[in-house]
Amino acid sequence: MRRGGFAPGLLALAMAAACGHAPPREEPQSPRAAADLDAAPSPEAGIEPQPWVSPRAYRHYLAALLARDRDDHGTAAVELHEALVFDPDSAHLRTLYAQELARLGRMNEAREEAETALKRSPDHAPAHLLLARIAVNEERLDDARGQFRAAIHGEPDDGDAYRDLLHLEVSTGNLPAARAVLENLEAVAREHTLDAEGADNDVTGEEAVTGSRLRENASSGWVELGSAFAARHADSEADEAFARAERIDPGTGDGLLARASYLEGRRRFGEARVLYLRLVARRPESPGVLASLSRVSLQEGQPDVAEAHLRKLVQLAGEMDGEGQDRDADRRELTAALFRAALPLLGANRVEAAQAAFEACLRLFPAHPELSFYRALAIDSRGNHREAAQLFEALDGALADGSESRAEADRSAQRGPSFLAGEPATIVVDARTQAALSRSRLGEHAEGAKRMRALFAERPQDEAVGLGLIEALERDGHLVDAVSILAAAARAQPRSEAILFALASAQDRAGKQQSAFGTMRKVLALSPHHAGALNYVGYSLVEKHESLEEAERLLAEAVDQRPDDGAVADSYGTCLLRRGKVPAALAELSRAQNLSPGDPVILEHLGEALLASGKREEAGSAFRKALAVLEPSVGRSRKAREGRDPEPSDARVRAEILQKLRTLTPR
Repeated sequence: MRRGGFAPGLLALAMAAACGHAPPREEPQSPRAAADLDAAPSPEAGIEPQPWVSPRAYRHYLAALLARDRDDHGTAAVELHEALVFDPDSAHLRTLYAQELARLGRMNEAREEAETALKRSPDHAPAHLLLARIAVNEERLDDARGQFRAAIHGEPDDGDAYRDLLHLEVSTGNLPAARAVLENLEAVAREHTLDAEGADNDVTGEEAVTGSRLRENASSGWVELGSAFAARHADSEADEAFARAERIDPGTGDGLLARASYLEGRRRFGEARVLYLRLVARRPESPGVLASLSRVSLQEGQPDVAEAHLRKLVQLAGEMDGEGQDRDADRRELTAALFRAALPLLGANRVEAAQAAFEACLRLFPAHPELSFYRALAIDSRGNHREAAQLFEALDGALADGSESRAEADRSAQRGPSFLAGEPATIVVDARTQAALSRSRLGEHAEGAKRMRALFAERPQDEAVGLGLIEALERDGHLVDAVSILAAAARAQPRSEAILFALASAQDRAGKQQSAFGTMRKVLALSPHHAGALNYVGYSLVEKHESLEEAERLLAEAVDQRPDDGAVADSYGTCLLRRGKVPAALAELSRAQNLSPGDPVILEHLGEALLASGKREEAGSAFRKALAVLEPSVGRSRKAREGRDPEPSDARVRAEILQKLRTLTPR
């Protein structure tokens, strides 16, 4: 289905688009979640002078610290209570006791002890901080703000109070106040940096460490604020926040990485690439940075460069192959990077490189079910349908309940990263769907249709199963049956967006575009953020030249959700072109062509954008490339002809392109 942004036969790949690199998104956070009553002691504990404890209390104090380290908070509370018998006026001991009471859920007692500590020492910052966190937990937000500010006043070098106050302001949407917190923190960090530069050798190290720690806190704070601005689409404020995070970063590179990720999410790929290259100069073997460079290179139309970065990741996997389980964390990081880089290349028809990446992942985590699934998907995408069907069927068998192979797969999945499927039952359904479709593509149409009918009867609310049913029945010559089956399912379950989306897709394939449009509107009524429905409705409006402002809004959200989907990028770019935003349209349609090279509809739209930009020769070239895809006998091998299934709209698209080429040809 073209308008749905869903290529028939690549069901799992469309699911995987959800794994694409999205812009930093600050999810709405409740104020209560912003307060961490179990927060670990600040890192500055090792460099600040420790509070004095009397010799008689020290044994209990030490026992409490040891108990706390092993998460035995009941024992820690008992020992601190005993220590207070000897040092009843110690604000430090009383605050530690209050913290343990809070961890045990005894909030009223914790509050009383912290308040008593402040009577002994009114500026004791840890007591103010604990009372602030309790207030947040009880949703007394104004009280919490006052206590956070008191904690900062009492101990301006402690980053925890700044951090928690920042979380509170961001979670309540008070971004100007959050900015003021960071301005204050950055000023304190700057003071320590200047003090370190002017101090003597005895204190320079201490000042430098404190300044570096506060700069790191400020940098991460600017990242959080930038993400909040980005979620509001306040791009100028987000730009400034991420730039400040980069500037004040004490050398960790985290601020630079956050800014690069933000720019990538905003599809400012050239700027992001420059920052990623700076990062890779610092971290030449960082899997995450290499994966990001691969993805950005593909978006910019440099698939060979994207593959080069992917090959570096495969090389790193080879160097780690065979090492013990003590490096599983490194393996997971590398596997996740390989996966992130491979998926867009799979969609861009760089299937051999993607397959090599999935196989490298499987050498790190043998028998991993999701990785086995994606390797089989890559093999199917290369046209090796028989081998793919056998691999999908083997995976289905390997995940049978109670089998030794299932136990091995579970162990590998537990050790390795999790991507999209999660539960083994989900992978089993996907494997059965793809096995049936591979059989259908192989020419076993009746067998594929039979399997998909049975699977849909068992799992009607699985969207991928419904879409697989459409493909299998269409290949078997029974598309009308697919519409009837899905319509009956929709009558039985009228609030299932998965069934309705599949029904709309079938209606579109059957030429019932008006019915499909109405059904997709129902999907959006039930699920307003459904990327496929957003794309279909938005593109339909563009085709009809209706409500283009609404179409742009819908398609912009679809692009945010599926940044690596060439069909969605094409829909959005075409909308921008219809609205007269030619430079933006050309950029987006070029990106669509990079993500889905050789799609004749995308090439046609790209040609239109080039023509609107005054680039007649380039427009003609794009139109001729599209025509070559639609007329495969022109300069294309038999293997290439078999790589693309005909679409119902091919004849119309071909006629449109021929007409446009005639207008470009001098008379």
